[in-house]
Amino acid sequence: MSAIETGVSDDDTNGASDGASAEAGADAELIRAELRSVLTSPDFSRAPIMKRLLCFLVEETVAGRGDQLKAYSVAVDGLGRAPDYDARADSYPRVQVGRLRKMLDNHYRTSSGPDDIRLSIPSGRYKVLLERPATSAEEPPEPLPPTQTEHRPSAVSSKLSFGLSLLLILVLVAGLGTAAAILLPLDDPRATNERPVLEVAGTTMARQSPLGARIRTVLINGLGRSLAFDLRPLTLSRASQTPPKNSPPARYRLGADLIDGPSPRLFLRLTQLSPDKLIWSGDVTLPPTERNDAAALDQRLATVIATIGKVDGLIAIHELQRSSGRQAIGYSCLLLYHRYRKQRLPEDRLHVETCIDRSLARTPDDASLQAAAAQLAMEKMSDPGVDAQAKAGYLLAARRHAQLARALDPYNGWTNATQARIALARGSCSQSSSFAQRAIALQPYEPNLLADVGTYLADCRDPDAEAVIRRAIAVGDDPSGRYHVPLLMLAVIRDDRALAGEALSLMAPPVIGRPRGFYIMAAAGYGMLGDRAKAYAAWKQLERLDGAVASAPRSYLDRLGYSLATRRKIARDLAAVDLPPAR
Repeated sequence: MSAIETGVSDDDTNGASDGASAEAGADAELIRAELRSVLTSPDFSRAPIMKRLLCFLVEETVAGRGDQLKAYSVAVDGLGRAPDYDARADSYPRVQVGRLRKMLDNHYRTSSGPDDIRLSIPSGRYKVLLERPATSAEEPPEPLPPTQTEHRPSAVSSKLSFGLSLLLILVLVAGLGTAAAILLPLDDPRATNERPVLEVAGTTMARQSPLGARIRTVLINGLGRSLAFDLRPLTLSRASQTPPKNSPPARYRLGADLIDGPSPRLFLRLTQLSPDKLIWSGDVTLPPTERNDAAALDQRLATVIATIGKVDGLIAIHELQRSSGRQAIGYSCLLLYHRYRKQRLPEDRLHVETCIDRSLARTPDDASLQAAAAQLAMEKMSDPGVDAQAKAGYLLAARRHAQLARALDPYNGWTNATQARIALARGSCSQSSSFAQRAIALQPYEPNLLADVGTYLADCRDPDAEAVIRRAIAVGDDPSGRYHVPLLMLAVIRDDRALAGEALSLMAPPVIGRPRGFYIMAAAGYGMLGDRAKAYAAWKQLERLDGAVASAPRSYLDRLGYSLATRRKIARDLAAVDLPPAR
């Protein structure tokens, strides 16, 4: 392909003909049209930072300023960095433009033919080129940049140049060695910042039956929302089963077979690839054919989708086992963070905080990492001994991370859930409910998120709280019943004895972690029901676990950020059975 530099330089404006100007204008329209096409692709639609950067570089190029683009203007005007950005100390724009080049290459590799025009950004430059198919077998050589004049250097300048080049290489190697030691320690070469790829096989199921096609659509829609992997739906054509050339190899594949009939059954197999290994298999009995609409299929398949795709699901667990959680960074750090949120082991917290900080230093534009940093800052607010000033500082830090996370990716369910929690801590139930509802719409197959936002909605007395919590219970399918704790909290808030009895009958304490909130809510629930013996039994477990919290439960509930009305209701139900006991 031949590369055409769009835009008009200062030299062009001095002596260009009208025909040349018209050609430049036509090229500008071509590059803008191609830009619009690229921005609507799936990869770019999910990457707001890359979209913004590409738009900036294209507009600067079209305006004739492409050759004058520097790291500072790209960072400040294209990427939104502060005006005091130091281009000498921070390689952020070069890293981001490198990512943009890779995204463009992948886009054209998977969605264009050899005769299509393309946008490209040559290495070492910020100017965007418009590449057209070559019109002849022999293309003219690309002119040398102005700095590369064709003269023979003198012996002195040659030696000086060689010495400076050697010095720069030594500095670069030392810097890269330091960065590698910090970011990717040699004792864990498996640490990765890339999510694995899950293929949904293009089976004959969808070709043979309209029901099979609907099932495939529901599976792809649900699994495509997961943060644990990237989804690659293979086409139904047997000739197209091979993934696009040079695309990342899939690590997992989901196969499906349908036995159609009056009561259809779906058989699923999740396989690890290279080497092939069956990880999981399951079957789902579907509603009768005449009632198999999208809503009914979603209800039956939601648990399967969550089992595979939730942040602590089958693939996430398998990936954590693969890396052992050592020296986690990026993607592996997020998996470690979500495992910590589930287990709440105090000894894991520092490790998780460290890996989140290291990951953000490497990829500050990762919305999920920013949301995790916000949640960890909120968690510090509930630490014992945190005074009002420190608490306000943690809340401010959480707000900064959460706002950046949502700016980076407003369609990430976890970023919206984090915003809901922060709004609740600030006493704004209207904002909290709004963010919670958006998080639910974006991640309806993530029981951990649903349980979290269901708790926020319950604390705000939102009428949708029970439906959201029950969705978490149904999708989560957790035998320990840990998603019933938010349901019990809702029952205590409503003073609903029947709901409390249901939740308490299904709750079981987590096997791993320090579930202080679990025992407080269990004691409050039994207190509301007037069951003194079971309330005291739950309190004894809390005393064994954490005597400080058992002696001052109101302080602990205050640190958790529950509303004053909720804290008072829990305290009254505890007091009804004389808890905490008098010493």
